[in-house]
Amino acid sequence: MNSIKILRGSMIIFSYNILQIIFFPIIFFIASFRIIFNKENFTSFGQKFLCNYNFSQFDDFEYLIHFASIGELNSINYLIENLSSKKVLLTCSTLSSYNLAKQKYQNYSVIFLPLDFRWNINKFLHHIKIKKIIWIDSEIWPNWLTISNNKKIKNILVNGRLSNKSFSKWKNFSSFSKLLGSKYSLIFAKGLEDKKKFEIIFDREVLYHGNLKFYQKLNLKNDKKNIICFASIHREEFENVIQIIKNLDLNSIEQIIIIPRHIHFGSKLKSMIKSFYSNKIFIIEKFGENDVAYENSKLTFMGGSLFEHGGQNPIEPLSKGCFVLSGQYVNNFSEIYTDLEDLSLAKVFNEKNNQEIGSAINKYIDMKLDNEANIKNYFNLNIKQLSSIIYKVEEC
Repeated sequence: MNSIKILRGSMIIFSYNILQIIFFPIIFFIASFRIIFNKENFTSFGQKFLCNYNFSQFDDFEYLIHFASIGELNSINYLIENLSSKKVLLTCSTLSSYNLAKQKYQNYSVIFLPLDFRWNINKFLHHIKIKKIIWIDSEIWPNWLTISNNKKIKNILVNGRLSNKSFSKWKNFSSFSKLLGSKYSLIFAKGLEDKKKFEIIFDREVLYHGNLKFYQKLNLKNDKKNIICFASIHREEFENVIQIIKNLDLNSIEQIIIIPRHIHFGSKLKSMIKSFYSNKIFIIEKFGENDVAYENSKLTFMGGSLFEHGGQNPIEPLSKGCFVLSGQYVNNFSEIYTDLEDLSLAKVFNEKNNQEIGSAINKYIDMKLDNEANIKNYFNLNIKQLSSIIYKVEEC
């Protein structure tokens, strides 16, 4: 029975690669247009699609750590600081994460990871010698896992998470997912719910030793002004947020900060609020300003929660002492939001009623924050086992 499942999984990988060959010209053509719209540049395009690097600049590496975007980049601090070997190659997928990583980790090599095409991966691993690949979050790439595993490179998934949508998708390809799961030497989930999901789709042991995103510098102040931040707001939520703001008592609020999930949509948001624009409303259109916004804000409303996206991670504003608010769609972070509501550190609105949300914010904005002890205890609880991740990664 196991041999039949392995054969089925192998056939899916074979079909996957055939489809890549067939559709590569179309993918290449579409990717070229991403340069025009500033979603790629010539460096990212060359490295991701053509595996075009100056290989002579690279030494051998103990680890390759891959983070797809800024969210995953913010998870790797603990690994960088605590892995005994500093021979680490950092790879990413987006321009924003590349630029921030270059700024944050100036003593490390930062590049774009080649996309999951067999010819790219073989070329990359021929020129760059790596012992272990650490994948952050939800990175499951069939060719990368298969080829690196065949070359005796250890694959380790850290802070693994699966959205409900991805979980359902992988369950439909049981043989394929179990085959890919066997390619990892170690899997660490970011929470107990994700641990169960990975155990189901991969049919193997999955570990939980805390969540890397909780390894953050806390900056807690209880004397904050009446400022609310709407963070990681998706374009699909712009109209809802505008309606919520229209129901706010601006006499009680000193400032409203809005951080679009994709900052290039900031101008669109500005045009939408032009009719009632106030000098109290400030839209962030640059990377790297989120922390300051959270430090100043008493309340933070997390986006991705007013439509069926699954919510956004509330850990960053929480680390700056904010009381966190969210819409009803938080299934990707339901475990965290349940904890936060139990600790009186957050409120999830169970109905999509912009008027009621606005009225509730008017009450919360005048609250006196007294959350420092609960936040510290919650963060300490979630990072106290992280050293076990380092130990197991280095031992495998």
